[in-house]
Amino acid sequence: MTEYELKKEGVEVEKPKKRVSIDFGRQGGIFLGYIIIILGFYGIIANTVMMDQFDEWIPFLDMDRTLLIWPYLSLSKNFFLPFLLLFIVCFALTYKEDIPAYGIKASLWLVPIVIAEGFLFYWSMFGMSLEPFILQFLYFEGYLNVMLLFLTVIIGSLSGMLVKKLLEKRKEGAY
Repeated sequence: MTEYELKKEGVEVEKPKKRVSIDFGRQGGIFLGYIIIILGFYGIIANTVMMDQFDEWIPFLDMDRTLLIWPYLSLSKNFFLPFLLLFIVCFALTYKEDIPAYGIKASLWLVPIVIAEGFLFYWSMFGMSLEPFILQFLYFEGYLNVMLLFLTVIIGSLSGMLVKKLLEKRKEGAY
């Protein structure tokens, strides 16, 4: 029967309503994690390091320029909060995935994002120069920074994977 015949017999045919729905799912969580790191990692550093002992703002030009390239130097002032935030985001990215390799892969991409973000902030505050590349790749501290970032990401991701496996075993009653 065609649509015309159905209407003629008294049966109304509803056209499907067009609804716009976006299911973010996996990509939405990854995107949210990246946004949290982009806004939070250097935001915490800026809010703790940009104040002097008299609680007055330090001008950009008087700030230690290496803090944007080597964020581990500010750990004592900000109580490890940027690295804790990175750990928690990597933990959550891996914990929510059914296949842990996807979460670990998504977490590992946070390291280049953090490094690139430091370069962009450096250039926006102090102007374009090659100094971020020199600080990152010609000094031991730059490589130490990359190693600390990767270690934080890997430990956070592996912790998320292990906690999820332990909770699944407990749920099954095997543990």
